[in-house]
Amino acid sequence: MQSNSMNDAAITAKEDAAKELAKLLPLPENLVNLAALRVDYAQRQQANDAQLSSSVTAQVEQARSGIEALAAAQETIARLQQNFVIIENLCAECDTLIQNHDQIKQLNIVRNNLNKTLKDAEGMLSISTEASEARASLNDERELVKSYERLTALEGKRRFALAAAQRRPEEAGRLREYFEDVNRTKQRFEETLWRYIREFFKHAKTRPQTLVQAVRVVEMQEILDEESEREHKDREGEEDDEDDEYGRQDERNGHIEGAGYKDMCYQQIQLGVDDRFHELLNKLVYEDLKKALEEATLLVDDLADVHKYVAPCFPPRYEVFQVIVQLYTQHFVTMLHKLGDRAKDIDNIDILKLVGWINTCEAKMGQLGVEDSVSMLLSESGALDPLIDEYAERMSETMKGWLKNILEFDKSNPPNGDEGPLYTPVAVDMFRLLSEQVQQVQENSNSLMLFKTAQAIVELILDFQEEEIKWLKQPVDTIGLETLCAMVNNNVRCHDLSVELGNTIVEALEQKHAELIDFQKPCSGFLEVAKEAANQAVEFMFLESLKDVVAKLYQKEWLEGNVTQTFIATLEDYFQDINRWIEDRSFRRFAEVCLERTVVVYVDLLMQSRQSITEVTISQMQKDEESIREFFQEYISQQKLDKRVLPLADLRSLAASDDAETFTLNYTQLLSNTSDCPPEVVEKVVNLREGIPKKAAKEVVQECREMWEQHIESNGTPTAGLLYSRLTNLPRK
Repeated sequence: MQSNSMNDAAITAKEDAAKELAKLLPLPENLVNLAALRVDYAQRQQANDAQLSSSVTAQVEQARSGIEALAAAQETIARLQQNFVIIENLCAECDTLIQNHDQIKQLNIVRNNLNKTLKDAEGMLSISTEASEARASLNDERELVKSYERLTALEGKRRFALAAAQRRPEEAGRLREYFEDVNRTKQRFEETLWRYIREFFKHAKTRPQTLVQAVRVVEMQEILDEESEREHKDREGEEDDEDDEYGRQDERNGHIEGAGYKDMCYQQIQLGVDDRFHELLNKLVYEDLKKALEEATLLVDDLADVHKYVAPCFPPRYEVFQVIVQLYTQHFVTMLHKLGDRAKDIDNIDILKLVGWINTCEAKMGQLGVEDSVSMLLSESGALDPLIDEYAERMSETMKGWLKNILEFDKSNPPNGDEGPLYTPVAVDMFRLLSEQVQQVQENSNSLMLFKTAQAIVELILDFQEEEIKWLKQPVDTIGLETLCAMVNNNVRCHDLSVELGNTIVEALEQKHAELIDFQKPCSGFLEVAKEAANQAVEFMFLESLKDVVAKLYQKEWLEGNVTQTFIATLEDYFQDINRWIEDRSFRRFAEVCLERTVVVYVDLLMQSRQSITEVTISQMQKDEESIREFFQEYISQQKLDKRVLPLADLRSLAASDDAETFTLNYTQLLSNTSDCPPEVVEKVVNLREGIPKKAAKEVVQECREMWEQHIESNGTPTAGLLYSRLTNLPRK
């Protein structure tokens, strides 16, 4: 029957093929395509055979897999049957075990405790071995971290064992003895650890990995301490909750002390720095300053190596470079304090070297990025003050001696002018010495020392000026006119040099020091000395050659006009010489002083005169006034000349008054121009004036006294040094 089906299928296939062929060859002319159709048919047949073969193979594989899965299922079913038998047997046993449940539970607890005890015993027995291994590993600096980890584990076991035996003192005591080996090993480990950190400088350059491991141990212990503290706080929180629930209160300190490795690390760094400075601070600063500075220079250079080698071995948050810089700075300040204690034993040149070293040290720190507040501590700590003060004191004493010698040389040697202004070497020599001191300090020290030196120089200049003033107080005939003229020129030159020196110093000083130094007083002091020398030169003229001439003022010969002519002629002779001896800018000041003295002399001698004031007297006073104006107008500006000669004109107007009203009016004018003119001047003039009755004279004087009192009440006491306060012949009441 199967054969018939296949035959039917074959017939059907042939019929289908014939129909398909008929579709492909509907016309006779399509037979030419028969060859191509055969080729296409062959290709399709080949593809169909391949696809059929692949499908058959896949079906065979699926059938094989199904057979294998079926076999595995049969095995599993067999095992399940066996397991069901075992379960039935176990269920039967459980019926018996349920009756003894409590005993079984206790047995399980005992078994667990026994296992834990065995483990603890094994750990306890291994402690000695582990301690020995940890101790042995200390000999290898590369094993430092592993040694720490072993010791940490041993320390945990020790604490656990002691905590477990806390309620059994005898057992706890035996355990402590047993753990003594762990304590000794830990002690030795810490000694090794701190030695590595204390010798940070040596290890950082030669074996940085050793220092890194030591610092790593410190970090690990720091982390462990933080975790312990955190766990302790957590436990406290839980216990507080229990206390609240059950109403109990325990005593707790609320804090667990850690090992403190980080603090100890900083202490060891400090000890390491102490070791570096030991020889410098305990030997060299007392025995050899040169070697001390050499050693200090090497220590400053350490900071560059600390920055390059040491700092990278520590975590940035430790800020080790800043810590070491501060420690070095503190030790340098200590060195300066010790040197300051023996400042009197140190030469000035060595003090300059020391201050120069400080400048170099601060500069090197700045290059390493150290903040100014730290690097400037050397110069601003006050440690240098004894040394700088000693330097300034010595310099001042030495300069005082030199300046005294210069001044004594001036006194004993005539000035030299070579037909020009007269000078002595005092100005050049003095400021050459002062400038050398300033330059030496400026090149080798800091702003503070230059400031102290400048203060000393100011005092030296003021002392020198004081000595000059003392010299000028001597009788002028012992000094000499030429020397006085030279002193005028010298002090004007000294003023210029002092201004230049002061500007140089102020520009070199830091702002905080520049604001404290004042060169105005010493600079202006030279001008005051020059003024006093000019006054003494005028005094010399009036005492040596004009004394006899002015003594004849307001006498009979004066009324004839000869005295003033002689006076002017003598002045002219002096002025010709002095105009050559004194520089032009000073000579004008000299001429003003001479005019002031001339006015004082003319007024003073009128107060001394006993000759009656007549119209002839008033006429000659006017001629004298004109002669004086004519002479001095060549040397003094018109404005100043009018102001200086005005007292003579006012006095002449007062003397020309012929009644009470005129006297009071002229005295009012005189008082407004010369505020220190007392009523005694009016009294003297009124008494000498012809034609004034005594009663009228008394009324004039009384009225002028009242005017004077009102003037004093309104304007205060006149300033000393004005015209009438310089008179020697004015009667005072």
